Amino acid sequence: MHNYPSPHYPARCKRTHRICELQAGEFAVLAGRLVGRDSLSDETGAVRLCFNTAHEARAGDIVEVEGRFEDDVFCASVLRVLVPSRSTAGSLTRDVQAILHKRANIIAGIRRFFDEKGFIEVETPLMVPQPGMEPHLEAFRTTYEMRQFYLHTSPEYAMKRLLAAGFERIYQVCKVFRHEPVGRMHTPEFTMIEWYRAFADYTDIMVDTEYLIAELATDLYGEPVVRTGQCAVDLTPPWERISVRTAMLRYAGIAADPYLETADFIRQAGHETVDEDDPPDVAFFKVFLDRVEPHLGVQKPAILYDYPAPMAALAKRKSNAPDLAERFEVYIAGVELCNAFTELNDPDEQRQRLEEEAAQRVREGNPAYPIDERFLAALEYGMPPSGGIALGVDRLVMLLTGASSIGEVMAFPVSDP
Repeated sequence: MHNYPSPHYPARCKRTHRICELQAGEFAVLAGRLVGRDSLSDETGAVRLCFNTAHEARAGDIVEVEGRFEDDVFCASVLRVLVPSRSTAGSLTRDVQAILHKRANIIAGIRRFFDEKGFIEVETPLMVPQPGMEPHLEAFRTTYEMRQFYLHTSPEYAMKRLLAAGFERIYQVCKVFRHEPVGRMHTPEFTMIEWYRAFADYTDIMVDTEYLIAELATDLYGEPVVRTGQCAVDLTPPWERISVRTAMLRYAGIAADPYLETADFIRQAGHETVDEDDPPDVAFFKVFLDRVEPHLGVQKPAILYDYPAPMAALAKRKSNAPDLAERFEVYIAGVELCNAFTELNDPDEQRQRLEEEAAQRVREGNPAYPIDERFLAALEYGMPPSGGIALGVDRLVMLLTGASSIGEVMAFPVSDP
């Protein structure tokens, strides 16, 4: 049985300064972790130590030292161990700590950007009775008091209910959950920002996105540029706008629509990656990922817009081209960063599309999810013409910090077992 309190874990610390606050000739009490035998580190930096007397602290111990700072060296007259270190399991490298500080600054910058533009930050439930219906997404399932719930794949339905209730400019930074493999660009738990503007469309959201990302980069580096490897991408607005049809023709030599002219699309694509029995969406993505995506956003970010209508179940169709939907994605250095729409607000058409997606999920052997009737009821009440977007914060931080994967910009990334 232990006798508490333990003298090895004192409850008080007399620290007067953090390392970044040291002034030459000033007496100070510092606290931090010993690095080796002659350096002290805290969150703000590191300082070399010299000791007037011997001590028994070991590398890794959290200690308190008293003394003076002279000639870039802290001369310690007293050292006291606050917490002995018995493991290296909790350590983070300085590089990881630097990225996490930048991540915090980026998220603070996101909030500042929208707060200054009159947006209201909102919170919606993470645990919902109906997740997103997209056929390619699988939600995590849980139960509460014999009822089935899901961790949301997006806050979109709930945020649109707020638009219908009268909010006009809203944003949310939140965790979302998708049952997908861990990879360079994917993890089952990640951070998303979504924002919606009533009485706006996808062209307004394009402008928001350009200026948000350019401003965040400028806050970090003093200029609107991101560097990934040997590539420097100029973020100065306006960005390149290229339609899906133009991009498919320019980079893949394909003019046919995969949904309206499936046979011609497959013939033009060739058979290196596309099979004759591929459904239209699979054929499209095979060509797009192999031949188009690597060319997007290399020198300037690219806004890829106007997707085939079946590929945007929550977006309005174009009034002058109903086979297309007012949807866009942003690519920077080949990385897809966000997905945005002019939001569909016709409740009858929205119900039909959700039912079609539900049927597709069953055909493809995916879990069947119930349709969110509260979302449809909000559309029945009336949601104003709106534009909205979902942007991956982890991918954005990855680009802005030069990291090679989103796991590098998370304090506790999900590991692949």
